[in-house]
Amino acid sequence: MSDADSPYRAPRPSRPDTGDSRTWADDAKAWADTRDAHRLIAEALARLVAADPTIPPHPYLSRHLAHHAARGEVLDDAHVPLAVLPWESSANVRTLLRQSDAVSAVRRQEWLEAWARIEPFIGGAGPDSRLTSLHLAHHAATRPRTPLDTSAARVSGSRVTPLWSDWTAQDNVLAVSETRLESLTRTTTTDGRSLLVSGDDHGTIRMWEPHGVPAMAPLHTYGGAVQHLLPLPGDLLLSAGTDGSVRVWHLTRGQLLAEPVHRPGTWVSALTLFAAKDAPEVVLVAHSDGRLGALDPVTFRPVDTPLPSLDPAPALLSGVGLGGAEGMALAVAQGRRVRVWDPRRPDGYTHEHQHEGAVRALVDLAAPGRYALCDDSGYIGFRDASTGRETPVAPAPPAGPVVALTALTVAGRAAVASGGSDHTLRVWDARTGAAIGGPLEGHTAPPVALTTLPGTSQATSRELPAPAEQELPAPAEQELPVPAGQELLVSAGQELLVSAGADHTLRRWKPGGPGVGAGRAVRRPVTAAALSGPGSTAGAPLIAVADESGTALWDTGTGRPVALPAGHAPVTAFASARVRGEHLLVTAHRDAGIQLWSLERGAHAAPARLAGLLGHSLPVRSMAAFPYEGRTLLVTGGEDGTVRLWDLDRVCALACREDHLLSIRDVAVLDTARGPRVASAGTDGTVRLWDPVTLRPVGAPLHCEQRVVNAVAAVPVDEPDGAELVASGGEDGTIRLWDPGTGRPVGRRLDTGDGPVAALAFFRTATGRPCLAATGPGGTIHLWDTDTGSHLLRIVTGSPLGALDALDARQPGGPHPEHPVLLAAGVAGVCVFGIRMEGR
Repeated sequence: MSDADSPYRAPRPSRPDTGDSRTWADDAKAWADTRDAHRLIAEALARLVAADPTIPPHPYLSRHLAHHAARGEVLDDAHVPLAVLPWESSANVRTLLRQSDAVSAVRRQEWLEAWARIEPFIGGAGPDSRLTSLHLAHHAATRPRTPLDTSAARVSGSRVTPLWSDWTAQDNVLAVSETRLESLTRTTTTDGRSLLVSGDDHGTIRMWEPHGVPAMAPLHTYGGAVQHLLPLPGDLLLSAGTDGSVRVWHLTRGQLLAEPVHRPGTWVSALTLFAAKDAPEVVLVAHSDGRLGALDPVTFRPVDTPLPSLDPAPALLSGVGLGGAEGMALAVAQGRRVRVWDPRRPDGYTHEHQHEGAVRALVDLAAPGRYALCDDSGYIGFRDASTGRETPVAPAPPAGPVVALTALTVAGRAAVASGGSDHTLRVWDARTGAAIGGPLEGHTAPPVALTTLPGTSQATSRELPAPAEQELPAPAEQELPVPAGQELLVSAGQELLVSAGADHTLRRWKPGGPGVGAGRAVRRPVTAAALSGPGSTAGAPLIAVADESGTALWDTGTGRPVALPAGHAPVTAFASARVRGEHLLVTAHRDAGIQLWSLERGAHAAPARLAGLLGHSLPVRSMAAFPYEGRTLLVTGGEDGTVRLWDLDRVCALACREDHLLSIRDVAVLDTARGPRVASAGTDGTVRLWDPVTLRPVGAPLHCEQRVVNAVAAVPVDEPDGAELVASGGEDGTIRLWDPGTGRPVGRRLDTGDGPVAALAFFRTATGRPCLAATGPGGTIHLWDTDTGSHLLRIVTGSPLGALDALDARQPGGPHPEHPVLLAAGVAGVCVFGIRMEGR
């Protein structure tokens, strides 16, 4: 088929009939530059987009409209309408926004920016899920802490009605990988391009542009995890990892050139360049059995050169430049011991020292003779290779392993960035050990590898590749100016930091500040959130939200907060209860205490503290209140491994069980043919059922085979006896349904496919359809029909979630919204929205 017949060619912009005999081609020749051409194309394409976002646009629009708008300097919501975004398939809107010109910066880009925040995580979600996620993201970004505006709440085709949000997610995600990233480096190609290179646990090597777009086809080693990457001149790359092999690649050709090392049964523990005084540079390869070899970096043949003797154990290596023509020393870490080998000395090793934990990383510093290291105890320090003199960082980082280091320059100063098991990155002055800026937060798992990008236009290339399959002649490449206020370029000597996380993301940071492109500081992660009852407006729920800075009750109908009185430790869990007709809020705190608060003093009055409950020795993770034989009971599950039952009418303890081997992650109450039962989920991988009066076990524990069971929920079934099933959400990312009477699973496993399940919530739609919501660190809310087991919807937030709560549309005694209300909370904040699964 010719280009003229192709359905994917760009439509020609229409022009009014003025009687002028000039053709469209004549107009094209008269255009001042390609920017005008792309602007006219974008305007013409935008007119072809249907107003209804449920109607699929032409494939050319979904693939290229945003690109034409960017090249025409009209990248805004008018030229890339909302209706095309759920079908957007170029997967580069966030990149185009970062590269857009100053004119576009003042245009309305609310929907585009909302889409850019969720675009890396949207994956293969369907149009319903995409539109719903976009609607929620737009509301969270544009209407924080404001009450519901029904006139602006509906978007045709969206399954949610946003009610209230307090959401400040980062937008510095460069890319999302389907596999776990293990290694990361940066290389400069022979044509001057800076590329990021990553290796994963499936043996795949990928190249990325500095803004996160794949640069070329991936390379497959067909071996173990790629844990080491070493770029060399001439577009060459060495890779090594768990299969014991070292491979040589030509990056720009995508070609495997050689496999100079292959030692099955071992794994490569280190791969580095080293140059002794008056000796040529070599590639050092250390294996897990302590064997150390050298390769010529041009021929990749073994080199006979003096090398230090190693213990028969995995070694980490780093060459340490000694300055001038003095060559290098070699820092060697094996377990907790670090030694420095200097080939200039006849006695070899200059000194050694022991660490509290196993050393995890070594890195050379720009200052001659100095290197940095970190270990499993949380230590980070700088040492002199000749004397062993130490400069530890101050203040000390939080306890826990430090797993990655890289050297960089910040404001002209030599610095080191560290990645810790607490999921944060920190930057340290390499001379003094002082912290530079605050922690860089955003990863949801430890950052396992770090590298840098130069602070030049290479790091944030302004070139926009021309859309494929268009009729216009290929325009000359041009560089777009930087948008005002968009700090993508840094001063000379200032580098950008790039991290690869165990959460499968690549992220970019400006050292000493928040993530590049992040317009707002990330708020403190929400530690607990719940729908706690009706607010001042009929049907509008009242929600309780807690983070490290305090606790507040928000009326979603008025948008007004009421602060909980200060003086208590941070809240770890909420529960709502009605005791003798009085609406109570129950709070559990980090000091293991439990407080009861009355909410009957008016919509905007501070809650009155009624009493406290003591008994747990460690914080409570989950609570549930329920009526039983005229009383209101409260069940709590704590990190101390106990399940406790309380009488809220008499404010006293009733019973305690310690059957779980480890901490309790969640509790729920379900109705059975024999009355209510308490269900508790534990770190020991079991769900246990209890009699609500005696707390005696009912039946054998449910061994869920999901590793840790993080969440549990009651799932009603349409049976005459009103029986309920138990849903368990596991660390393995699955949800299982159980018959509490037989202890057997019901139906198939439900798999989220994006990591552990952290929270579950059951609700019925307005027509009574039973739905189960699940979420976790992946930041996606999954909805299932529990009768059929069918997956209904994905709601992508782009930020880790740890809490869910649901207000059923048909919940007896509560407010009666038209549709069920769902609350989701996590690292970026909290959002509340109605669910509309039936109709539009």
